[in-house]
Amino acid sequence: GDHDYDVIQFKSIDNPAFPREEYERAKRTLPAWKFAMFYRGEFTRPAGLIYEDYDDAMMAVEPFALPAEWPRYVGIDFGAVNTALVWIAEDTARKAYYLYRESLEGGLSTVQHAVKALSNATNERVAGWYGGSKSETQQRMDWRAAGIQAHEPPVADVEAGIDRVIGLFKTKRLYVFKTCAGMRDELGTYSREVDDAGQATEKIRDKEAFHRLDALRYVVAGMTRPVRQATSRQG
Repeated sequence: GDHDYDVIQFKSIDNPAFPREEYERAKRTLPAWKFAMFYRGEFTRPAGLIYEDYDDAMMAVEPFALPAEWPRYVGIDFGAVNTALVWIAEDTARKAYYLYRESLEGGLSTVQHAVKALSNATNERVAGWYGGSKSETQQRMDWRAAGIQAHEPPVADVEAGIDRVIGLFKTKRLYVFKTCAGMRDELGTYSREVDDAGQATEKIRDKEAFHRLDALRYVVAGMTRPVRQATSRQG
């Protein structure tokens, strides 16, 4: 919908100089998703997409005025070059969450980051700030000294944290404001590396580049608790 951009899609063989035999070879040998993307110019989801349960058409919503009584939660991904913050509001009646603000900035001191964050939190009831991996104790201490009580997320394992986020998407309880373009882009590209056969591996591709998603994982781990499954015994 951005008038500054046009999307022009075409097949490789629409270029008369592109060899048909190369096109057919790719069609025979490449995974379907990769052939569609690289040779047909079609949008598709790559193999290994981690948040495949996020549907941008359904879960990206128009911004609306958030009720003042809704509690807010903030996730922080620390970094000297890239510090990311994501802000989530909880609809307590529906137990649904809305990611309504994001930022990714560098070149600022911890105090400057904290001052900006506290300014954004004016008139908002922030129920919890969560940030950093288990080893980033000093960064949390620095933020606390600057005025923000940043808590260590209760889930340290990356995969377990990812599962918490997936759980919210699968149950249609986490939505993203359309204005949070950076988060939406990361959700659509965060994926695992694939092997030569096009199958996803356990390794996350370019993991260090997804600062907003790290912040999201931290805050989701902090603001949610796993649901205990009921068990029964016989005998």
